[in-house]
Amino acid sequence: MFKYVIFFIFFSTQFYAQSNISGYIPINDSLQNEQLVFLAKYNKETPYSKKDSKIIATIPIDENGFFNLNKALSEKQELYFIYLNNNPITSQEFILSNNDSIFFQKSNIPFAIFKNTNQTDKEWQKLKVFKNRLDTSKFNQKKYLNEIRIYSKDSLQILAVKLLSIKELDNKKLLEKDILLNTIYYIKLLEELKSSDINPDEYIFLENKLAIQTLNKTTKKYVISKWANIVLGCLVLSLLFYIYSSKRIKKMAIVDNLSKQEINIKNYILQGKSNKEIADELFISLSTVKTHISSIYNKLNVSNRGELLLKSKNSTGTST
Repeated sequence: MFKYVIFFIFFSTQFYAQSNISGYIPINDSLQNEQLVFLAKYNKETPYSKKDSKIIATIPIDENGFFNLNKALSEKQELYFIYLNNNPITSQEFILSNNDSIFFQKSNIPFAIFKNTNQTDKEWQKLKVFKNRLDTSKFNQKKYLNEIRIYSKDSLQILAVKLLSIKELDNKKLLEKDILLNTIYYIKLLEELKSSDINPDEYIFLENKLAIQTLNKTTKKYVISKWANIVLGCLVLSLLFYIYSSKRIKKMAIVDNLSKQEINIKNYILQGKSNKEIADELFISLSTVKTHISSIYNKLNVSNRGELLLKSKNSTGTST
C-alpha cells in the first residue's frame, strides 16, 4: 500500500510539472464540438510577429470550458501567445518556462484574466498596462518614447523585460529614432546585457543598431569637419586676396598722385637717363626736371634713384 502512495505522489508531481498552462474559457454552444486552444511561440529573431510564430500545441476543451496542457515547455523563459479556434486576434501573450505555471480564470473574454507564477511576465504585463495607459494622441513621438524610456529605467528591474520593450520599439520602427535621442542610455543598457547571462543572440540587433548610429555620427562629424576646413580655407584665401588687393590699390593710388609729366620723368629715370637727357627729351629746363624729381621722391617716399628703381621692381602695379 505504501508503495502505491509513493508512486501516486511521484506520478502526480511529474504530471503537474508538465501541466504549465490551464484554465477556462467561455463556452459557445454552437461551436462546442469545434473549440480548441492553440499555443504558439514567437520567433526570437522576429518577436511580436505572429506570421513567423510556431504552433507548439493544440489543447482540447471539455464540456465545462476547461483546458489543460500536458506538455513540457522549454526550461528557459520564452515568449508565448495563446488563442482560441485558430483566431490569433483573440490572443494573450505571456512569458513562461517549464518551472512556471499560468492559469486562466473564467471571464467573458477568453484569456483576459490570468495568474502567472513567472516573475518576468508579471513585470512585463505591468509595462504593457503602462503603455496602454499612455494616450498617444496627447504625446508626440519624441515625448512618447521618452515616457517609455523613463518607465523602463526607473520601474523595470528585470533586464529581460527591458530587452522585450526594446524589441517592441524595433518592431514598430521606433528604435533607431530613440537611440538617436538617447544614445548614452542604450550604450549603458548594452553593457548591462553583455554582463548578464542573456544569450548574445537576443540583443545582437541592438548592438548592430548602435554600431550603425556611431558610424553615422562619425561620418557626419567628418563631413562637418571637412566643410569647416573648406570654409576656413576660403576665408584665409579671401583675407590674403584682400590684403594683396589693398596693397596693390594703395600702390596704384600713389602712382595716380603723380602728374603726367612726373610719370614721364619717372619712366626716364627708370630707363637710366640723366637729368640733362630728360630735359632734352621733354624740352624743359634742367631746373624744372630737378623740381619734378624732388616731387616724385616726396610722393613715392624715396630719397634717390636707387630706391626709386628698387621700389619700382617690387611694385607690380607700376609701369616701367
